[in-house]
Amino acid sequence: MKYFFHLSNTIAIAGMLCFASTASAQNGAVPFENLQSGWHQKTIPVKEGQAKPSIDRLTTAFCEAWRTDVCKDVLLYIKNPQHFKRLYNQDNDAAYDVTIDRANGFAMANDEGGDSPYLFATLWRRSNGHTLLGIHTGKPTDPYINVLLFYDYNPKTRQLVPEKRTSDYLTSKKYGQVEMTWVELPRKGKDVHVSAYGGEPVIEYTFKFNGMDFDEPVIEIQ
Repeated sequence: MKYFFHLSNTIAIAGMLCFASTASAQNGAVPFENLQSGWHQKTIPVKEGQAKPSIDRLTTAFCEAWRTDVCKDVLLYIKNPQHFKRLYNQDNDAAYDVTIDRANGFAMANDEGGDSPYLFATLWRRSNGHTLLGIHTGKPTDPYINVLLFYDYNPKTRQLVPEKRTSDYLTSKKYGQVEMTWVELPRKGKDVHVSAYGGEPVIEYTFKFNGMDFDEPVIEIQ
């Protein structure tokens, strides 16, 4: 499944935004608009923080702080996987899936090409003893919203501190008339892959993790 980060400015219809926010408010979820505009201003405490916390512990902390529709599903799965599976797999065409891969430091909530909100999360162990958490989340229905977020986890303070500079860095590469990008957080390995679309040719950027941050990308033109 691929949804995209739109790099061109789009004027959203006020009534549509209002409807989306109202719908989220009615089911108790945080609107994605709020997450998009405010995530970098909010430090997140991690309950029972550890020196090297697992992907489910950090994802839980994020989702408890930002209870979007998809985060509510992730929290339900982490709390009670069997109940989640009964809820979402009660008919044959249900494909909504949540995966928690502790060994590889990866989490995912995705419906394989449908119109449900999604979340991907990866963690990297930093050479200074901290942990870097990357999250790509959003929704494919109007208004389309895609957000790339990075946090530094400090084991001394037990907090996730926003790293907006990392998010901006990985989505700032442009070539020609690029209109959108897709950021793929790794399940295995440490590289982040960014595909730039909208012009010709398509550009693929590979950002390698150097132990603390990401190096200048290796660029492949397709």
